[in-house]
Amino acid sequence: MSDDQYDVTIVGAGPAGATAAIRLARQDRRVLLVDRGTSPRAELRSSWISPRCAALLSELGVNDKSLLSCPLGKVTFHRADFSQTATPAFAETPGYLIDRVTFDQAMVKAAKEEGAEVLMGHPVTDIQLKEPSAEVHLADGRKVESRLLLLAAGRGTQLLSRVGLVAGKSGPVIWAAQVEAPLAPDVAPAKPRAALILGLDNAAGFGLCCHSKDRIAIGINWLGEPDRVIPTLVHLCRQAFEHKVAAIDLSELALTVEVHRTFQSPALDMESHVGKHTLAIGDAGGFTAAASHEGIYPAMWSATVAVEVMEKAFQSVHSQDELMTFDSVWRMEMADYLRSPHTDIQFLIPLIFTNQPMADRMGAAFFLGENI
Repeated sequence: MSDDQYDVTIVGAGPAGATAAIRLARQDRRVLLVDRGTSPRAELRSSWISPRCAALLSELGVNDKSLLSCPLGKVTFHRADFSQTATPAFAETPGYLIDRVTFDQAMVKAAKEEGAEVLMGHPVTDIQLKEPSAEVHLADGRKVESRLLLLAAGRGTQLLSRVGLVAGKSGPVIWAAQVEAPLAPDVAPAKPRAALILGLDNAAGFGLCCHSKDRIAIGINWLGEPDRVIPTLVHLCRQAFEHKVAAIDLSELALTVEVHRTFQSPALDMESHVGKHTLAIGDAGGFTAAASHEGIYPAMWSATVAVEVMEKAFQSVHSQDELMTFDSVWRMEMADYLRSPHTDIQFLIPLIFTNQPMADRMGAAFFLGENI
């Protein structure tokens, strides 16, 4: 191979792209991991991940002890007006609070250590799918060729159309926004905790308030009109502070945050995740949990499945036929986790606050991806 030829080019160095890079490089594939940002993610630091990530991080050889140092110590549910609370019980930790920048940097570092070539700060301007290969055009004029391509460039990427794929959009539109700030030592909690606020728009909208050892983050997922997202977040921040759910008042900061658009269960709505020489994974492929909209674990999981399919494609004289199996393989393994709960949350809310087993089931649905 020449310097600009690879077995696989991965566009997007978030959890999905980095997971795939680590696994492919371990199998002696020549891998290029390219991302438009100088850091995979810098706009928000606070995030949470499913406890299922622990096993994947261990498999990848990433320093999971450092990244998973903030297990959630307590979870509480609140009605939108804070008039009722419930505390679900878990047999295991329901999740971990993470610094997203640190998490992504650790993943990219592990990919480099396994032998993947990494180009940060290199936007992809075009993708050309040829008969024997995929050609990726970078903003600096460089063109790189690879036998196969993984598209992991994040939510709403415009590159899907360049490989003949269409993002799933048949589900309800979800508007998301998050505000965060550092915590002074005198108000930081003894243990990381989370509060889930249910029924924000009298339906499936919710808010999530998380306290780590030194930061607080409050976010909402809203199914109503988009112009109500910021006012709702501001009101939630103020109410959470007044009811002692949030350690500090973030309402002023909430006025300045951006609103993001996504769809419920978008992966399940996509007709295909397979293009010529190409697979779409992570946020680019709409792989997010339906109940919580948490995307890191599904992103890493989708990358793991994709690498398994790609290795079979490398061994086959009909590589595209093997790639085509990705649609059926990920659906068989992941569909139940990604699918919306088989019930209307609006009608369950009263039970969640009056029936402990129902609160436990809601906790398992939101944090562990189980069906209600």
